[in-house]
Amino acid sequence: MREELGIPSDRPVVMTGHQAGIWHAGIAEKFVVGARLAAERGGVLVHVVVDHDLNDASLVAFPGLVQGKLARLALERSPRAGTGAPNALRKPVRTMRPERAHEVPEEIEASLARIERAIAAERGRENLAIQMAHAANALLAPDARVDHTIAATAIAATGFASAIRAGFAPLRDAYNEAVAGERIAPVAADELPFWKLDRADSSRAPLLEGDAAVQVAPRALTLTALARLALCDVFIHGTGGARYDLAMERWIGAAFGEDARAALAPMLVATATRHAPLARFVPPFDAGATPEALRALEQDPFGDDGATKRALLARIAGSRAEKRTAFVAMRRRITGARGERAAELESLRTRIAANREALAAHALATDRTWPFALATPTASAPNSDHAVD
Repeated sequence: MREELGIPSDRPVVMTGHQAGIWHAGIAEKFVVGARLAAERGGVLVHVVVDHDLNDASLVAFPGLVQGKLARLALERSPRAGTGAPNALRKPVRTMRPERAHEVPEEIEASLARIERAIAAERGRENLAIQMAHAANALLAPDARVDHTIAATAIAATGFASAIRAGFAPLRDAYNEAVAGERIAPVAADELPFWKLDRADSSRAPLLEGDAAVQVAPRALTLTALARLALCDVFIHGTGGARYDLAMERWIGAAFGEDARAALAPMLVATATRHAPLARFVPPFDAGATPEALRALEQDPFGDDGATKRALLARIAGSRAEKRTAFVAMRRRITGARGERAAELESLRTRIAANREALAAHALATDRTWPFALATPTASAPNSDHAVD
């Protein structure tokens, strides 16, 4: 299987991936950790591009100044030159609303220009997903070397993936039992754990037994099962992937036995929080004046660290009529307590109104989802946090 995909079989393979795009630092950290592991072991790092995801990979957010205030803007895909033309950002446009005047903070100007150059340099590749994946690889280069980039659809085209499709019927029950209780859809009686892709309208649908699909892609559990059974020696997840992949492990164990489960490549979890250098654009604000604080005071206005509210909630028991009576009594007590603290509630509302713009700026400045190339580059920086498990 590695030979089919051009991955070496004589060296350790570290694998990670994500949907196409210029993602945030939490995702980039998987690649940084993966590159370090590969280098330490004389291996290679493989980037798996989830090229069948429905996200718009060309949409790249960036912070800008509109009338002197922080705002969320976006690079957008330039119009296609004609049928079959590459569809990345050939001439990146720095706002989805060109009529909206804005300024790019000097702290991120060089990084944003670097993103634009990286995207433009890959515009000749076969599709948007691959273009953006290689642009991300280029942006990662100072901290992580990616040795191979493969698409999820290419994995689905291997002989092993074809064998899974051909022999899935006896594996279906184990699959559905493994995902029960998870936020993962089970497969119906005639479904396979793959997607059928329609590139014409950028859509996907469940692959059914007997479908003559031109192109297919693995669902999440299938993708990591194929990767960890055959393609890699360690797979690096983010926090979300690590949760769903436990269901995959249960599926493989139930379907093929515990020896197969034990043969899965181990997984690591890596993530990071890093912020763009935007602190100077946040005006002073009242940290206690937030909508969350107002909701908390409105719902628990007794001023005793929740003791009264907990006692009132505990009384909602018994028959349906008794529960209703206790609930009405609690609401009356809350309404009465709000009346007693009306001045405090009104003062907090006034503070929140005065605070609104500053809080909005703070939220943008501390948003961990800005593209990783805009964020503080080193994990040891004061505004950074990272973890590896």
